Amino acid sequence: MSKLDETRKKGTQTLIALAVIAVAVYIGFTPLYELITPNGGVAGAVVGSSFGAIFVIILTMYLLNKQTEIEQESKKSERIFDEKVKLYYDIYNEIESMLKDGCISKDEEMKKLPFVMARLVTIGSDEVIKAFTEIFSLIVKIYKKEESQDSVEISADQEGEMILCIVELAKVCRLDLGISDVPIDSSLMESAVATVDSSNKIASTRNKPIEGAPKTYAEKVIDGCKYNINRYDDTSIRIYKDGVYFEGAVKTELGIINEALDLNIDTKAWGNTRTAGYKIIKAINSQKET
Repeated sequence: MSKLDETRKKGTQTLIALAVIAVAVYIGFTPLYELITPNGGVAGAVVGSSFGAIFVIILTMYLLNKQTEIEQESKKSERIFDEKVKLYYDIYNEIESMLKDGCISKDEEMKKLPFVMARLVTIGSDEVIKAFTEIFSLIVKIYKKEESQDSVEISADQEGEMILCIVELAKVCRLDLGISDVPIDSSLMESAVATVDSSNKIASTRNKPIEGAPKTYAEKVIDGCKYNINRYDDTSIRIYKDGVYFEGAVKTELGIINEALDLNIDTKAWGNTRTAGYKIIKAINSQKET
């Protein structure tokens, strides 16, 4: 039994005792008081003041116990609120990092998200768990299409769908945290969703060809196919195969290049696509120098 439950139990017991004593005094002690009171004097005053003191003591015990219960409940609510805020923002950061990278990794997201779900089940509301389940299900659905790969690239349409799910999650998190007692206005929500969707379309140029010369690059022929791996000023990575822009999962393709050329780069620790591309380019050029 928790301390809060014990405090509540003691408070209930004190309240019952107070009620029992009140009934007993009214029924049992009334004849005694009537017997003593007509004579007046000290005896009547002592009996009256004694009954008053008993009630004050028990009532004070109850009020103190109730105050302790309120303080414990307040501390508990405050701690849970802080943990919820931290967890919800961790979820946003994880999804943001995944979308920024453009890939779902088996060693990152697929192993980490189940534990996020477990923490959410611990302290989140039913509606928040339901909203996050939608996101989790979408991530699993995307990954299952190429589950044999270490990482699967997220398409622009899938990214847009995921962002809209995040907005829905934010809506229920708002209610769960008590930011508002009523759901967000439907017209305001529709406006927010439309703005996010428009923003996502603008930002969906991820992995599109980049004009201009790359800052660094590497060239290599693998199984008769000429690979050009370019890294630009903004650290973006682009792959060309026999001069044709590669539109598939860049990070997955980098893994294939890593294995084909025996570069021995640890794919579990090479970071996002940009970091991985930088390491691949550096390793290929180092081979040329030797």
